[in-house]
Amino acid sequence: MNPDFTELIQTCGEKAYNFAYRLTGNEQDARDLVQEAFTRAHKHFSAYDADRSFDSWMYRIMHNIFLDGVRRYAHTHTVSLDAPAPLEDRSWEEIIPGIEADPAQDLLNKERDGLLQKALDSLPIHYRSAVILCDVEGLSYDEIARIMSCPVGTVRSRIHQGRQLARDAYNALETRGRRLQ
Repeated sequence: MNPDFTELIQTCGEKAYNFAYRLTGNEQDARDLVQEAFTRAHKHFSAYDADRSFDSWMYRIMHNIFLDGVRRYAHTHTVSLDAPAPLEDRSWEEIIPGIEADPAQDLLNKERDGLLQKALDSLPIHYRSAVILCDVEGLSYDEIARIMSCPVGTVRSRIHQGRQLARDAYNALETRGRRLQ
């Protein structure tokens, strides 16, 4: 086992899960996506260019897996968390950090996060991916262009349009929620 791979996986585990959760919109699919991405990354680690960001490489793998799933299986393609972890001496629980939120903070953010996730879920995948990679993961436009295999100008357009669509969807959900109270 290459210790460099282990270290890289451990440093990007939480960010990978975050990205996967925002793409998929739920915990189980996010964990499945991360597991599949880490398995593929391990299998193809020899193709990784160490001069480039490992996080970006993982995001690209995850983005491609997610798009393949959307196109081919419409969310029916899953990978069991019971499958062996790609690292022989590590369990999935050690690789993918758990999310342990402060209970008080969790209560304050639960509604807002739910609305935000619903707003993101309403976006077409190319807008959702661009917004998440930029605003949640903090990647540069160049990195996002490489991950999404499109020109930088397209990335800028998708981020701008995606933000506007997400903002409109969030505001509509928030307004509807206030009316119901």
